[in-house]
Amino acid sequence: MERVKEILLNPLAAITKAKKERNLNKTILIMIFSWFIIAVSFLFSYNSEFMIIKISSSIAIFLFGILFSIFFSYILNIVMKILGGKGKYYEALTATTYSSLPVSFGFLIMSIAYAIHPMIGMIIGFIIFAITTASSLSIYFRAIKEFYSTDIFVNFIGILIVIYSLIISMYISTFFSISFPLFGNLRIF
Repeated sequence: MERVKEILLNPLAAITKAKKERNLNKTILIMIFSWFIIAVSFLFSYNSEFMIIKISSSIAIFLFGILFSIFFSYILNIVMKILGGKGKYYEALTATTYSSLPVSFGFLIMSIAYAIHPMIGMIIGFIIFAITTASSLSIYFRAIKEFYSTDIFVNFIGILIVIYSLIISMYISTFFSISFPLFGNLRIF
């Protein structure tokens, strides 16, 4: 919990310590904690009469979030290495994990405020989420810069490539899943 506090209050010191320590177990524990907070916040904000649906949806978000972080970090590592970065998978996972922590607390505060009253949730949620998202993105860019020893322009291009590749992949896979039943039995010859 000391590192979590440090990420939220002094992210530069946390990034520097993570670079020196290279402790994968701490990174994984922080990633699990971050996605647990997001799953709990979804539990607060999801409107359903059945508790089993709320709990199963929260568990699914928790598991999918961990898998997404692992996969996103893998893609980030590939891109940053091609762009000349000197880091490895640990650096990508740590950058992704550390940057997800502030926004997960933003989700939690927003969902609690929304559970009190939707209008309070909207107003407080906007303010808190804007602050935590700005903090998360700043941590992400700085962590990649420190871990991969690149400049901010290469970081920006790398993150754009990662996001662009994920969007294209989602678009193409959705297109094929929709079009296959329509054109799957069509034979030209």
